[in-house]
Amino acid sequence: MKFYSILPKAALGLALAGTLALGGCEKEDADVCGGTPTVSGVSSTTDRGTASGTGSLADWVIIHGTNLCNATKISFNDVDVSLADAYVTATEITVQVPRVVPKNVTNTLTVTTAGGTAQTSYKLDVPSLMALGMSNEYAAPGQLAAIVGNNFDLYEVTPEKGKILWDGTAVAITKTTADSVYFVVPANATPGAMLKVVDANGKETAVPGRYKDNRNVLFGYDTNGSVWGSDAFIATGPTPAPVNGPYVHIKQMIGEWVWTEFSTHNNIALPADVVKNPNNYVLRFEVNTLKPFNTNAVRLSIDGDAAATNTYTWAPATPFNTRGKWSTVTVPLSNFINKPTDLDKPLHECKFIFLGPGALDADISFDTFRIVPKD
Repeated sequence: MKFYSILPKAALGLALAGTLALGGCEKEDADVCGGTPTVSGVSSTTDRGTASGTGSLADWVIIHGTNLCNATKISFNDVDVSLADAYVTATEITVQVPRVVPKNVTNTLTVTTAGGTAQTSYKLDVPSLMALGMSNEYAAPGQLAAIVGNNFDLYEVTPEKGKILWDGTAVAITKTTADSVYFVVPANATPGAMLKVVDANGKETAVPGRYKDNRNVLFGYDTNGSVWGSDAFIATGPTPAPVNGPYVHIKQMIGEWVWTEFSTHNNIALPADVVKNPNNYVLRFEVNTLKPFNTNAVRLSIDGDAAATNTYTWAPATPFNTRGKWSTVTVPLSNFINKPTDLDKPLHECKFIFLGPGALDADISFDTFRIVPKD
């Protein structure tokens, strides 16, 4: 994720009615800049008349007060602002809050000038580091993979300052973006491994999911969770290359609202806790698209009627396209099971079908549908 100021520096200066000067006061302001500075409040650049005691990283704000000229230091918590980017007058300082996580949170804003220091309460909403899972839980040993989430760059989960723990053993990071941390799957990787990311301060964050998790497989297309009635869709490659043995490959036109079953089986056992506590579980599966999944829908049902009961409709809001790579999709089971009393029996029927609006030129593969614990 990238952050941009609302206006370029020059445009921002014009937007502030020409009252701001870069780097200090005009000469005629010298007589009002010799005293101790004060800070009376903070506002946004879009609503300068409304003071606020809270904000977010990367916000543009106006600091209001007196004797603010010749500021030598401006800090939010313990993070200093770059004065080169500050617009300063005797009564206002316009500046962007640094997109840096403070080490010491004091919920204060401090302005220091040649005449002294002024401080006011100001609380920043600092976003948490979020690890959402592996981009492909079935990536092969030696293959480049990624942990996806948010704010990895903010917390410096970088090749230089961060690391990944694979079942407790450090794995080198190859590249980091705001929403992804890339690494090479270890050569000795075994199913069930658990991962953590470690930020620049040494804090560990667990990554949901396990490597090649094979618990509670509904459809695996090889030895567990076979297809019943749809064997024509089973493929072994070469395009796409298998991610976990045989898989289902749908390569045809899917008509609008045409019922197209690609996986169905009626003798599947579910652990009792899955039925009792669906909030604690997720449905995961591997997907590979050679053409975008941009219309129609996939309906997934367990003992449901493929319309409402114990059914989930996967219809991406934007075109879903893995561009020939396998990717792990996660669906909270609470979005799926809405009538658990219907599942109070030893064996279940699972149906995965295409059924939705718009004709789809499908070239999409699925593998290893599984129900696993959320964390």
